[in-house]
Amino acid sequence: MHNQHRTAQHLPLFTLITLYIIIFLGSAGFFITIPAYVSLFLTDHSLELAKSMPIEQRRMLFGTVMSAAPFISMFFTPFIARFADKFSRKAVIAICLVIAAIGFALPIYAIVVSSVIILFVGNMLNSLGSASQPIAQAILADNSEGKNKATLMSLVAVVMTAAMSFGPALGSKLSANYGAQAPFYACLMIALISLVLMLIIRLPAQNTVKEENICSFVKPLKRSQKGLLNCLFIVFICQFSWSLYFQNIAFIFPQKWNISVESAFYQYFMMGVGIVMIFSLLLLPRLILNRFSVSSALRVTTALSAFGMLLLAITPTPTSHVFAMIFTAAMVALCFPLYITALSDRASDIDQGWAMALSSAMVGLAWTLTGYLTAMMVNVYLLLPTAIAVLGYLLAMVMVPTQQTTTEKKTQSELEAA
Repeated sequence: MHNQHRTAQHLPLFTLITLYIIIFLGSAGFFITIPAYVSLFLTDHSLELAKSMPIEQRRMLFGTVMSAAPFISMFFTPFIARFADKFSRKAVIAICLVIAAIGFALPIYAIVVSSVIILFVGNMLNSLGSASQPIAQAILADNSEGKNKATLMSLVAVVMTAAMSFGPALGSKLSANYGAQAPFYACLMIALISLVLMLIIRLPAQNTVKEENICSFVKPLKRSQKGLLNCLFIVFICQFSWSLYFQNIAFIFPQKWNISVESAFYQYFMMGVGIVMIFSLLLLPRLILNRFSVSSALRVTTALSAFGMLLLAITPTPTSHVFAMIFTAAMVALCFPLYITALSDRASDIDQGWAMALSSAMVGLAWTLTGYLTAMMVNVYLLLPTAIAVLGYLLAMVMVPTQQTTTEKKTQSELEAA
């Protein structure tokens, strides 16, 4: 089945900025509010209900609130994205932003009335609202191609990495200076600004197939090119492998080199990971695509990521570990726009939201699983998570599909018959 293809439209700068703000919010809404949830459940400033619980129950409640959100997002986002693909991505993004805004407003009220239930509901709504992120990615993917698409996907990774790297620090600063409500106010403001901007911008015409069940994934799979499932697996295994190492760091430093996670060295190391990844995403994708196709580049970068993980597993000193991290983080970061571009290229134009939502679900699933598995692996052997990460990237390299070359355009009637 050939991929439905149309000429990519140039997106104005204002539209690009709006979409990237929405993508940033999808990640920042989680990471900026983490310190607030810690304060509300695990400190002396906890909610009244939480204060009455033993610390073990409070930790369990905190874990439930924080882990339930990704599961809700993983389950519902592909269906929301299918709805957006079928009708209007702009309208669905606007609805998601309204839901997200309510999701950020409810915790503010929950803190006032000291209600864990309202706090939980707000977190769930925020998770549903984060479906705007892959839909915004779909608009970028649907209106770009080749190196330009890889560049736009690199910037997607930049804003996500920035949210992950600096969001908790920003949330902590806001909570310390203005109270636990402040991170939610900040995210609420971003959501409302995003909503206004989304209503202002004009998006290129969107191809749709309306006579289709949004709960069925059969039609999108039939419309896709060979290799789409491979690409989805690569998204999962690459994120799974990186997350294994990323969470393994908190065990490696204290147990191998007696460096605590509260130390300045550890904090600078973690900040360095984010900075290296951001600069790599800004500088490297177009350079490597000048020499390789997307598929070839993905094979090279996954192989180099595996090599980097091997270096991280065998480094004898913290200093050598830092140098290995710089190389590995650069390669891992470079993989992201390549496998997202490869995935997008194999999905039909009318299914870009669905494809991006599935990739988002794979990312969420990978990080959720490793959150449980890393500690179990460390109990077996300290460096087992990093060793498995080596195998994961090698497996990703093997699974990279061949470069697709079909650009045959289909008519609307052909799409509906697909």
